[in-house]
Amino acid sequence: MNRKEAIKQISEAKIDIIFTVDLFNEGTDIPSLDTLLFVRPTESLTIFTQQIGRGLRLHEAKEHCVVIDLIGNYRNADLKLSLFDTRAEETRGKSRDVVPQVPASCLIDIDVRAIDLLEEFKKKQQPRKQKILSDYLRFKEEFGYRPSYLEFHRHGYENSRAIRQEFKSYVGFLYWADELSNKEQQAFKDGEAWLIEVEKTSMSKSYKMVVLQYILKRGASEWLKPVTPAEVAPYFFTYLTEKEYRRRIDFNDKDKRNWTEDDVTKVAKLIARMPMTKFGGSTSFDGELFKLDLDFDDDNQDDIYKWTQEICEYRLESYFEKKEERR
Repeated sequence: MNRKEAIKQISEAKIDIIFTVDLFNEGTDIPSLDTLLFVRPTESLTIFTQQIGRGLRLHEAKEHCVVIDLIGNYRNADLKLSLFDTRAEETRGKSRDVVPQVPASCLIDIDVRAIDLLEEFKKKQQPRKQKILSDYLRFKEEFGYRPSYLEFHRHGYENSRAIRQEFKSYVGFLYWADELSNKEQQAFKDGEAWLIEVEKTSMSKSYKMVVLQYILKRGASEWLKPVTPAEVAPYFFTYLTEKEYRRRIDFNDKDKRNWTEDDVTKVAKLIARMPMTKFGGSTSFDGELFKLDLDFDDDNQDDIYKWTQEICEYRLESYFEKKEERR
């Protein structure tokens, strides 16, 4: 049965149910529909408004529309109920009522126990965390997969400061949002302190993250092995000079301005002086070897390595963005 025929048959009551995935959200008019069944999360208020609108059309054969939520859309029920509120946003104010005010010709009848429950939800809301979660779920709904830290940033969602303040790390947010598998949850607990350290380490220049990026580029089986300044130097120099903006921002001091790829010894001395002596935390440097003093369970290594890469990539990109904005 094609889509047009399915709409015709349900309109004529020849069939009782249509199951759809990403269909009929908008642009489809079936006025006789009197029941909506939600079997997936719909965090976007815009999409929810379109979906619920499928059942709100007037029709002579129906008196009401039943909305059944099987999967937890109730978490933001007060927000979704607000779509029925006819008052202007400025009239509603910041303390939005749980029960919306509708036109005189309409009626919303909510059980007293449900109102009490909605009020309790409202008291427990954490607006900043919920904003990050809402943005994250909107990305997943639009693109169909879990974004990396950098992808989440590139699509204009909450910045690292909000995520760090609320969750200490992006992976910490994923853990809070129950977006990690059981295996990943164990890996997060094992690597949490390190991930927070990478997320929060100070960056007056990009040097720390450039060194860490080189370490990570050696691969999941090699990244915890020590490195020397001389080993890092060629990558460090290339990274900071291959893009004009990187060189201008972080490699344009008088003593570095004329360095070339042949000045590898000078670059190695710079790395030894800064950042290898400035890392601190879970690192050590004896003047020759720089090492990440980390020990993770073998089953968790790959996940922690991947998350460290994500944080490193994010911090480098956001660092240069901020420096460019200040110019």
